[in-house]
Amino acid sequence: MSKELVLKILDIAASKADAAEVIVDSGESSSVHFENNRLKYIDARGILGVGVRVIHRGRIGFSSTTDLEEPERVVQNAVESATFGQEAKFQFPAPSRGASVQIHDPAVLSFPVERGLEACRAAIDRLLARDAKLDCAAGVDASHAERHIANTSGLRVDLKATDFDAGIYALRVGDDGSMTHVEDGNSSRRVLLQMNKHVDDVLRQLDLSERIAPLKPGKMPVLFIPKALGLLLSTFIVNANGKALQKGTSLLLGRLGEKILDERVTLRDDGLVDFAPSSIPFDGEGTPCREMPLFEAGVFRNFVFDLQTAGITGNAPTGNASRSFASQPGPGNHNIRLAPGDVPYADLLADIQRGLIVYQFLGGGQSNVLAGEFSVNIDLGFLIENGRIVGRVKDAMLAGNAFDAFKNIAGISRETEWRGAIELPYVCFKELSVVGAEK
Repeated sequence: MSKELVLKILDIAASKADAAEVIVDSGESSSVHFENNRLKYIDARGILGVGVRVIHRGRIGFSSTTDLEEPERVVQNAVESATFGQEAKFQFPAPSRGASVQIHDPAVLSFPVERGLEACRAAIDRLLARDAKLDCAAGVDASHAERHIANTSGLRVDLKATDFDAGIYALRVGDDGSMTHVEDGNSSRRVLLQMNKHVDDVLRQLDLSERIAPLKPGKMPVLFIPKALGLLLSTFIVNANGKALQKGTSLLLGRLGEKILDERVTLRDDGLVDFAPSSIPFDGEGTPCREMPLFEAGVFRNFVFDLQTAGITGNAPTGNASRSFASQPGPGNHNIRLAPGDVPYADLLADIQRGLIVYQFLGGGQSNVLAGEFSVNIDLGFLIENGRIVGRVKDAMLAGNAFDAFKNIAGISRETEWRGAIELPYVCFKELSVVGAEK
């Protein structure tokens, strides 16, 4: 139905606008979620929506709807909105060939809700067996979606994708009212149910948290585990976005080809990893996706663009248009991958005489992501002495600048972990400022 619908609406749009594009998204999802150690809900839902973007008299118009009784109305709304729309700096792309990447797992479609229910309940039971006072949550979500894109330049894109998410969370409240909350999970385009692994990781972190280690403020080595490292990397991702270039706010403006970070830093945007959460052969405008370095051996190589942002800035689109049927495209990222180093994680830890290892932060703190400045509370971090984790630190903050930190690297692990659509190694920085810690 969706495939026929997109062509029907395109015919209507082609008769009313100079050029047009139609996107139809449809899909279904099922979810099992536990909160406060008990089942909260089992849910199933579906969606079918259409977006129409036109170029009419040189300007962009857009409209979207989930009410498909009168497709002429959404087309007319798009055409009328073009009167006040942005000047179009692009043409809708002609058909092109995308790379082969696996994004659909039939097992997700047939994944039984009962299996997710049992996995969540078993995970919570394991946590409570260790500590009956824990407040636990768990969830499993399975979804499949279809996307159809067609435009008046002859483009036809038909995609089927699946998504699978599973995770566990535990909160422990101490006798003094202090709180320790730990979570672990994974996302994939195929069925990847690893609840026992997630529980093992949560229990290990809870065990490490039982002893409190006093820490004096100062500058010291800091080792980031992969899920904590994303906070610093967000600076480079935001600055490499074509929208920041368009607005003139990017700190990377005019610095293509310049060595900015440690030569061990190679950061890629990669839409072509089989079954990775944000892999897809074509972006939201039908431009082929690819693997593209943002930084290569510390040298800044590329901004990411959609069609309009590329046109405004005088660049070629990179296959990074991000959107839903209900929104116009904007430049976004696929999977972000920081290349591994050649040092085992165990050696990075062993080489620290006195420092920190950070597992997670509390929110975004006072970070200025665009400028690279950060001042964030350590939600879960541990003191390292003589290469060993000796206890949890409390009331501590990290402050610094991401650009400076990534010029001051002690080592990058050869091991990597996927955290959502990000694949990262462990990274140890030679020296960061720790403030507000216990004396």
